[in-house]
Formats: sequence, C-alpha cells, structure tokens
Amino acid sequence: MAKDKIPTYTITIDPAYAENGEDLGIEQIAFTSNPAIKVKGMAFNSQAKPLFFSDELKYRITAPALIPMEIYRLDEDTDEEYNVKFTKEEIELIHGKFMKQMVNRDLFNLEHDTTMIVPAYVLEAWIVDNPKQDKAYSTFGIEVPEGTLMVTAQVTDKEYYAELVAQDQIGFSIEGYLGMKLKEQTKTKTNMNKLPDGEHTIMDKIYVVKNGEVIEIRDVEIEETSEEVALDETVIEEDTVEETMAVDPVVDAEAIIAIVRPLLDEHMNAVAAMIAEMRNQLDEILSTEVEDEEIVEDVALSAHQRLSNFVKFNTTK
Repeated sequence: MAKDKIPTYTITIDPAYAENGEDLGIEQIAFTSNPAIKVKGMAFNSQAKPLFFSDELKYRITAPALIPMEIYRLDEDTDEEYNVKFTKEEIELIHGKFMKQMVNRDLFNLEHDTTMIVPAYVLEAWIVDNPKQDKAYSTFGIEVPEGTLMVTAQVTDKEYYAELVAQDQIGFSIEGYLGMKLKEQTKTKTNMNKLPDGEHTIMDKIYVVKNGEVIEIRDVEIEETSEEVALDETVIEEDTVEETMAVDPVVDAEAIIAIVRPLLDEHMNAVAAMIAEMRNQLDEILSTEVEDEEIVEDVALSAHQRLSNFVKFNTTK
C-alpha cells in the first residue's frame, strides 16, 4: 500500500480511546538494549541505537523515554499497515500524569519483564524545549527533538548498575496502556474512498471522487441571501386620559347635595340638641314655684332670645 494511503494513529491518553476501560498512561519503564515502545502489548521500535548517558560515580542513567516521531507498523496477524504518531503535545500530557502517579511504585523492570524489578527510581524527568540549549544536550550530550521526554534514573544498587552497563541495557523503553486515535483527515479520506464516483457533500466539505479515490476537497459555498424583512406597522394606541372635571355648582346638583348634606346634618343635629336642652330648662323653670313672675318672664325671655340668636346666626352662614 502506498504510504500516503496508510492510516495514521496518534498516541493519546484521552480516556475516550480506552478500549476496555484501562487507565491510560505509562505503567513502567524498562531498562533495555533495544529501546521500543510497548503499547497494549505491541512493541514499536523507536530508535536503532539507544541514546544514553551513564554516570559511574553516581550510578545514574539518563536517556529519552518518549520522542515525538511517526513509527511505521505492519501487523503480522492482519497484514494491516499503519503509522503510530507520538506528538509533543501528547507526550507532555503523558509526562504530567506519569509524574503525578509514580509515587510508591516499582517503576523500572528489565527488558519488559515485570517480574524483574530494577532497584531504581526516577530522579528527574523533563520535556525538552530547546534541543540545542536543553541540558539533555548541554549536560548529557544527547540531542533529541523538541517535545522529547527525558528521564534520569537513580539506580540504588551499585552492582546492579554495573551489570546494566555491562549488558548494554541502558536504554529506556516505556510500556503501558495508550490509546490510538485515528487522524481525522486520514479517517475521512479512507471513508471517502468507499464512495462512488461523483461529488459528495459531507458536513461543510464537498468531496470529489473519481475512480474510487478522492481527487478534490473544497468548501461548500454558502449563498448569502438578503431577505427583506417587512416591518409590521406598529400601531401605538394612545392612552385615553379621562380628565376629572371640577364640580360645577350650577350644573351638578347631586354633587352639591353630596357635599352640603353632611354639613347640614351636623348643624341640624346641633340645633335639635340645643332646642331640647332649652326646652328642658323651660320645663324645669316652669315647674318650679317662683313667686316673682318677672323672674320667670325674664328667664323665659332669655331662653327665647338665645334660641332666636342661634337660628339667626346659623342661617347667615
């Protein structure tokens, strides 16, 4: 199969690409003479010659664990060809999760044999930002591309360290569960090859297929339609304000009566009360035996005068 038709899978730790619910990430790092990357039990050769730096005085080994690269693979069981791609962005995510989860774990084994635990721990791990200025090159003499995950392992057994160096097992090979995400462009192109000849609109793209292959991809042209929006005539209803007119004494007799009646009633009640009081006084005076008729007459006159004055006063208001 032509290389441009081989699907490419990008390594990822996105949980969405865990086939059986695995916790994606690095499980262990193997000391090996043949560095490779083991993903879900499959080994991908990453480099022909191991890059490393060994410190015989401190029993330390520094080497790249993950390098941004694209690795070709031929599956012998299915004869399927594909590429596996490690990007610097995904390597950085893998590094972060690895550092977070590495406490109190046996991280190193020998040649991917999990029963052979190497007495070592991660002294430091970092991502290379500038290949020529990074300490991977300036301190350890290892030149690797930007985005490479470097690891320094501290071996805690002097004799074991000497054996690793003697057997040339000073390269790092990671192993663990890592998802493989098919590149969207490759996946689309592969699916398009199954379409009959002609133009096919999928999403916002037009795919032109000829002789079973996609020969052209172009954007769907969006026609701009100018619609005249008729504005509804807005009828503004003016609030009808009802003005309350002042009472006209000449016209509105009922209103006058409604206003004056309480005052008249009040005065009439007062007059009635006064008349009743004076009547009681007259009755009391007349019933009293008074020898001097003039006194009676004066008293009666006085009461009569008071009543007359009140009526006169009340009618003048």
